[in-house]
Amino acid sequence: MVSTGSSGYEMLFTPIQVNELKLENRLMMSPTHDGLADEEGFVTAEATEFYLKRALGGVGMVVIGAVDVNPRKSPHAMLSDDRFIPGWKDLVRRIHTESQAKVCPQLIHARKMARGWIQDVSDLPAEEVRNIVAYFEKGAIRALEAGFDAIEVHGAHGYTLAGFLSLRNKRQDEYGGTADGRVKIIADIYEKIRAVAGSGYPVGIRINGDEFIVGGNSLQQTRIIVRKLAAMGFDYISVSAGGKYEDSTAVHPQYGSPWPYPSSGGYSGYRAMPPATMPEAVNVYLAADLRRALRQAGYATPVVTAGRIPHPRLADAVIRDGLADLVGLSRPLLRDPDWGTKAREGREKEIVRCTYCNECMDRLIKNEPGLCVHLNE
Repeated sequence: MVSTGSSGYEMLFTPIQVNELKLENRLMMSPTHDGLADEEGFVTAEATEFYLKRALGGVGMVVIGAVDVNPRKSPHAMLSDDRFIPGWKDLVRRIHTESQAKVCPQLIHARKMARGWIQDVSDLPAEEVRNIVAYFEKGAIRALEAGFDAIEVHGAHGYTLAGFLSLRNKRQDEYGGTADGRVKIIADIYEKIRAVAGSGYPVGIRINGDEFIVGGNSLQQTRIIVRKLAAMGFDYISVSAGGKYEDSTAVHPQYGSPWPYPSSGGYSGYRAMPPATMPEAVNVYLAADLRRALRQAGYATPVVTAGRIPHPRLADAVIRDGLADLVGLSRPLLRDPDWGTKAREGREKEIVRCTYCNECMDRLIKNEPGLCVHLNE
């Protein structure tokens, strides 16, 4: 249980070292599907201003969510071709010039989808698996050229890599069957990224602490996974939850593909985006459990937690009580970009709190930017 008894937020604003990168505090903007890329996946001026505003608002690092590495038609921003590099380079330059925050892309690969159907990783040909590894390698090379401070690999929610990590992965080749098999694609990707990035460059990963689907991973499996990820050399592990397609019958009205998230997804999706009806810090116990498993195995790998952490006192307590090393915020920063600055300056009462209504997610399924509908109230 998180205690909230002491005053001040000293732990939250203590610097932390992630490989050779120093972050000024323990606040991270969690990967956020902003919906601000243009139709081809280019970074827009609106996206640059959006992330710059959050960087100026006092977080240690901004993680830009859902940056696609595979060439496809996508609702996300892209790093699947060299032509996308200039836009990212400008965004990184602005954040570095105008703020103290670091900036990191979350590299993703998404499976093929159609109406009511999503590709099963168990059915991917071996050649396509090798292509996925190559996409991540090339995406990392472009991220480095753009000047990003770190790279995060997305192994959570309903994306391809999470499908490989899951117990529901029924592949019979080297990429399934055992815990080592299920993490092999991650190991292959990590090896490629590390080779191009160098030993001192921060490479993190986001995973599900629990998939919250029948037959999926729970903490029993993820304790094993995180130890393997730490042994590979990942510099931080960001712990999310749910976001899976398997328990959702909802369909995205524009793309016709499955939609796992609130307000029309299944329970797993609600655990990824916990609404107001769920307790504060509802998913923190997952990060705490996995952090403990890492420490018991002798790994000091920083662990990030997220999920309905609305106020600084709670965030500081998570760090002080040793439940995580960094706190990720997404919806609170959609509601109040200056959350971090206000907390650091002792102006907690001025923070405009997120109500966790999840209307930002409703906007995304209407093909609108995933911004807070109450921002200007």
